[in-house]
Amino acid sequence: MNLPRIIFCIAYLIVLVCYFFSETSGNHKRRVVNKCIMATMFLGYFLFESHRNGYWSQPLFFLCMAAFIFSWLGDVLLLFSFLYGGISFMVGNAFFVAHLVAVAAQNNVTFAQVWWAIPLTIVVASVFYILHFTKKVDFKTTGILMPIYVTTVTSHGMLSMAVANAVGGIHMILLSAGLVLFMISDYFLTTHKFIRHEKWVLRCNSGTYFTGMLLAAVSFTFI
Repeated sequence: MNLPRIIFCIAYLIVLVCYFFSETSGNHKRRVVNKCIMATMFLGYFLFESHRNGYWSQPLFFLCMAAFIFSWLGDVLLLFSFLYGGISFMVGNAFFVAHLVAVAAQNNVTFAQVWWAIPLTIVVASVFYILHFTKKVDFKTTGILMPIYVTTVTSHGMLSMAVANAVGGIHMILLSAGLVLFMISDYFLTTHKFIRHEKWVLRCNSGTYFTGMLLAAVSFTFI
């Protein structure tokens, strides 16, 4: 990674540190500006690097582009509506899963190499369904949609590890690391939204998510 890219990553992380304070400042306008800048930065970096490396000419690009765009849109919508932001992220998660499946198919990965991602997803996601149906946690107006959403984000996190393990290479390793952090960030978000309304939990959500999206975008430097 050359100097301009290193400078970009440093700038991104500085903006992220600023967001740790703006998101808890009570100043909504400041939070909107800060978050939109970060989201646009990771989307712009992904588009730039994927174009520079000729990825735009590959059919898989459109799946990944849709995933990044819906994630960007989810960030924006989440500032105004938890429901609509979540729906946008859910669509983005589905596109990430589709992209990973396509990558696996392109690299002749067999089901035997990635099957273990399915039971892992079921085990983790089932925790949220149990919490919902036993009323241990009140997901409020989102209801069953919250466990369903968690299933989608857990799916791309677990599948990314399986595909990265089967395919190898720095691109897939970084992409998987990014998507796993994305997955973890939503566990923090669910905790903050419905269980513990503490600043450190919200900052863990932002830190893992935006670091994850940076890693996912940076992975396209190494296609």
